Amino acid sequence: MSDASASPSDLAGTPGEFLGDVNQLARVVDVQGAQLAWFLGAGASAMSDIPTAGALILRFKQELYCAAHQLDVQDINPGDPRTRALIEGYFDGRNGLPPLGDPEEYSVAFETAYPSPDLRADLIADLCRGRGPNYGHYLLAALMAAGRLHVVFSTNFDDLVEAGAHSLFELAGVTPRPSLAVAGLGEPELASRALQKSSFPLVAKLHGDFRSVRLKNSVAELAVQDVEMRHVLRSALGRFGLVVAGYSGRDRSVMEVLTDALDDKGSFPAGIYWCHRPNDPPGQEVTDFLTAARTAGRTAFAVPVDNFIELAGAIERGVRLPENLRRCLADRRPTPVLTTAPLPTGPTRPYPILRLNALPLTRLPNEVRTLQEQSPCDLAEAQQAIRAGRVRGLIARRSGGQLIAVGHEAQLSEALRPLGVSVTNRTETLNWDTEILDPADHGLALDALTLGLGRTDGLRHVLARRGHQVRVADAKSSSLARLKSACGGTLSGTVPKTSLHWAEAVGLNIERRQGVWWLLVVPEIWISPPRGVPSPEDRAVRRAEQLTSGAFVQKRRATRYNRDANAILDAWVRLLCTGLAPREIKTWNLGPTEGLDPIFEVDGHTAFSRPLQVTAQPS
Repeated sequence: MSDASASPSDLAGTPGEFLGDVNQLARVVDVQGAQLAWFLGAGASAMSDIPTAGALILRFKQELYCAAHQLDVQDINPGDPRTRALIEGYFDGRNGLPPLGDPEEYSVAFETAYPSPDLRADLIADLCRGRGPNYGHYLLAALMAAGRLHVVFSTNFDDLVEAGAHSLFELAGVTPRPSLAVAGLGEPELASRALQKSSFPLVAKLHGDFRSVRLKNSVAELAVQDVEMRHVLRSALGRFGLVVAGYSGRDRSVMEVLTDALDDKGSFPAGIYWCHRPNDPPGQEVTDFLTAARTAGRTAFAVPVDNFIELAGAIERGVRLPENLRRCLADRRPTPVLTTAPLPTGPTRPYPILRLNALPLTRLPNEVRTLQEQSPCDLAEAQQAIRAGRVRGLIARRSGGQLIAVGHEAQLSEALRPLGVSVTNRTETLNWDTEILDPADHGLALDALTLGLGRTDGLRHVLARRGHQVRVADAKSSSLARLKSACGGTLSGTVPKTSLHWAEAVGLNIERRQGVWWLLVVPEIWISPPRGVPSPEDRAVRRAEQLTSGAFVQKRRATRYNRDANAILDAWVRLLCTGLAPREIKTWNLGPTEGLDPIFEVDGHTAFSRPLQVTAQPS
């Protein structure tokens, strides 16, 4: 969701324009799941206690290091940071192994530690033995049973995808039961025939099954990836989009197929969604591929998500499935680490009082406009059309597939007409009391509130997938005097030794606690995001500037202890609420006949907490 008045820099995310959203991906799977193939790497099996490539690289290096120094491998703990640094430093481009992070690091280390193909096969079999499918594999099986997943490619050596599928099909009583085709490394003709005849679902192993002695896990073997299996993958990409999960892109043979497929007319018809851990952005090979995809006119996103289980959870929440499949998934859903618990009750002490960063939302928008599609419309294209037309409007797609919008209806209609989307005269009520609020409703409201608060004198909104903010735009504005004093006299500027701008800002979110909706305000520092896709020469400069700006933010916030932090929070609250009284906030100040203008009311008094009065218990 985005607004036309947002600048490109405010809308940029990390990594750049490719940043996607896991909830948006879930909605894509709900509508276009049958048009998407999945590509799984080691990260998808890590939640089943099968080591990832990174873990195996460290194991191989530990074994080689111990052999080189005549050490007992059981006496060396690579989990110790100093020991790990010692081992990795010994093999960083030296002693027979490539530099850290090199695409061939895994295969060279594996082949060096275990030169025999049979020995490598036995090790992989031992690592996979006794492991069972995780919740993510069962989710893929449910998508297969519901007809929303036809093809899964995998570089993994395990059989967890097919084991999860067979188990779920049986326990859920799926009828007719899908006939799952599994093509190992030596069976490319099986995979090719399944694609030609649309005999789905299909699981194709690019690196072989763990039972096979033809495992592709050394440099020479990877370099001669079976031509026929490569052809199968490329053929599939001409018919399906791609969701990549748990895969780093370290295999050049695979990345070559993905990149070469961009030359095929109509390839990746449902787009590309490359999932990665939030703190582990895609490597250069993946970034180059996504850049090439965008240049070729494909939809391409890098989607940050913690792990395969979290991805599966988001997909399940956003996809409509038959009740028998939902029950089976519920039985296999991992126990949450965090669970809701009632707040403690009883008499409280008057002091000390803890001030919270939550403001009561005493009024929320009550309706949205529904949109009509002639054919399924890509949400990203619709949002881009709204931005390009500088439309005062917002659009979102609910979990059930319905497009909704708020804003200037004539402008929305003009911008969306070329995409086959029309504005209807129907509205739907926003139910803020429902147990589970649709993510689209939540996101639309947060966008609208951020835009409204960004119209405050001296401020500007920042709509970004990494988090919404309101930042200082005019540090000279008289309305910012209290904030300027609380922040030490300076509110914005340029990060030293960089071209990046910074400004005091406040992060925004809306949450419900104990039946009440709150606006959460978190004082932050905004750093201008980079614009566009960098050239190879600019990447090093950009990384250096990001490190410098991170250190700048850390230094600026380091001395903001309780008294200063409270003063800054108080200044932001008074600024956003124009005092302490409740403030009515309209997103655009539209006329009464121009369209739906979301209206909020925020109370200027933050929430507080007091400690419970502890009473002595009889002994």
